[in-house]
Amino acid sequence: MTKKTASVPALMDVARRAGVGAATVSRVINGGQNVSTKTLAKVQAAIQELGYHPSQAARSLKGAKTKTIGLIIPSVADPFFSAAAAAIQEVALEHETLVLLAASDNQPAREREQITALIQRRIDGLILAPTYAAEPTMLQHAKFPVICFDRPFPDKAVPTVLADNYGGAKAATEHLIRNGYERILCIGGDAPLFTSQKRVKGHRDVIRAAGLPYLAELNVQDYLSTRAALDRHLAGRQKIDAIFCIKNELTVHAYRVLRERRIAIPRSVALLGFDDFELADALEPPISVIRQPVVEIARKAAEMLFKTMEHESVGKGMITMRVELVTRGSCGEQ
Repeated sequence: MTKKTASVPALMDVARRAGVGAATVSRVINGGQNVSTKTLAKVQAAIQELGYHPSQAARSLKGAKTKTIGLIIPSVADPFFSAAAAAIQEVALEHETLVLLAASDNQPAREREQITALIQRRIDGLILAPTYAAEPTMLQHAKFPVICFDRPFPDKAVPTVLADNYGGAKAATEHLIRNGYERILCIGGDAPLFTSQKRVKGHRDVIRAAGLPYLAELNVQDYLSTRAALDRHLAGRQKIDAIFCIKNELTVHAYRVLRERRIAIPRSVALLGFDDFELADALEPPISVIRQPVVEIARKAAEMLFKTMEHESVGKGMITMRVELVTRGSCGEQ
């Protein structure tokens, strides 16, 4: 004979235990208005004894909030987005709200599927770092507010919080030039992304204004392609004397290649990357970076979402947050 599994307590179980009607239990759950102190105590005791939790799915069918928000990021492995997810969850916890996390891997088709799934789960709001090919039609059936971060939505109608990608790349390139570097290679990947385009443009504008040769490898994705790109510029009479990487993963790959090739940093080649990363200050030499205020960006996006969910206006433009040039030994600083 199999043992019967205990069922999850329902609202009617609480009503029977407390000796009241279902409507009274519902009023207690939703704030206790028009319920006497004695009845309130009985219902709360029954809820405690039974371990009852209201069904958010059932409440959502009645138009009530589900106390859940969605978060779609490109990758949970990327340090920037994992830190952002942690900061967003902190804000959600302050609002007693659960975060449903999904990773798009920068694939538009996957992003569309995830948005559809979150719409079906009747979330209260969505925070999104959109792919390069996100389509406005993906949100046409969303009955909840949406806030973007790190990248804007293509139609620019969605409020967005991001870093000063263009200004950060300019500051990085100007710093290298001030330190005497003249043949600076820009290494990038994910060319269609908004962030990549802004960083490359910031670098290129400074290089051209200074009358220096524009050197770029913009289809670099991993260690092998980084090594191949650098090998094309590390030999011959016109070899590079500095590298600017537009994302932290490529900075790590470039550092590894230079060490393996026994190329002295910064004496032979300087290195500066966009976005800080763990152990950047502990390497030998420590790596100079443009640091994004990732936690502030993520918290701002989350706070804007909750304000919008409470019908407060946050505008539809882009909020651009300042970045910081952190100088370390890889560019000659001590």
